[in-house]
Formats: sequence, structure tokens, C-alpha cells
Amino acid sequence: GSKVTTIEATEVPCTEISMSFFDRLYSEGLVRENGYIVKCYDEYYDDILISDELRKVLLLEDSDYYDIFSQSDRKEFLFCLFKHLCIGGTLCQFEDVVGPYLETTKALYKDLVSVQKNPETKEIQIISRVFRVSAYDDDGLCYPSSKSHDQTFAYLVVDPCKRHVHVLYHCFGGSLF
Repeated sequence: GSKVTTIEATEVPCTEISMSFFDRLYSEGLVRENGYIVKCYDEYYDDILISDELRKVLLLEDSDYYDIFSQSDRKEFLFCLFKHLCIGGTLCQFEDVVGPYLETTKALYKDLVSVQKNPETKEIQIISRVFRVSAYDDDGLCYPSSKSHDQTFAYLVVDPCKRHVHVLYHCFGGSLF
């Protein structure tokens, strides 16, 4: 409903091919061996309730465990998907165990991202390219929402072989305006 004047498409790194990327949640003690997420005192960050160490490590730089994921790890599409699923929306009913987050992340990642075997090295490599997209009109940001928030996003996942584009979109708070 507005005249877009500028489009911003930032490429999101997409190189991880294994869910072992998240094993450090167990080894660092954020998740117990039985899969239960370690709880913490409730606090709010940007309208998001943080009641466990998982959400804390995903959102707060002053978390004791924030550094278990480097800045480059946090830019990876696999990490972004996991974070978006764990944080959810304004009416999110979060899980007490990490399993459903990991399973859903894996399933969504496999559906969105295409891979192929490198004929020379015989290694699996990701061929999809992922972009985080924003659009602006004369008043500022207009897509994916007029309000900026970490949980408001639009990703375009491009499969160059099949010539398909998957769109993954979420607007935190449920309204575009």
C-alpha cells in the first residue's frame, strides 16, 4: 500500500550443514542432558520475556554464556532460524525442553535450503543463497513491517538450480502497521 523507494537485501551466511552446531548448548550447561533448558529469573528484553538461559544466550550480550556463539555463528542462517523459533512472537508459549526447537529448526532448514555434493571433493555443500530483505518508502521502513524488531523479518532463500525462491516472513506483534 505504499510506494517503495529503496530495497535492502543483505546476504545471510548459510554454510552450516549439521545440527551439531548446537551441541555447545549441552556442553556449556544451558541445556541439561535430558534436554531440559536451565531456567533463570524472569526479565524482559525488547518486549520479550526471558525466563531461561537459552533465551538469555540468544538475546543478551551480558549473558554469562553469550560468547559460546561467535558473531559469525550468530549471522549463520541456521542460527537465525533457531533463534527466531526459540524467541517466537508476542504470544509465544515457549518450550521447557530444547528438542522441539532443534527438530523444527532442522526440518525448516532442510525444506528451505538446497544442497548438492561437490563432484571433486565429494562433500555436501549448500547451493542456496539467503537474503534478509527490507523495503523503505518516503516515511521509512515499510516491509516487513513499519516497526523494526529483531523478530520481524523477511528472508528470501534462492535455489539457483531449481530457480525457486522461498519466502520466510514474520512480523513481531502480529500487525504490519
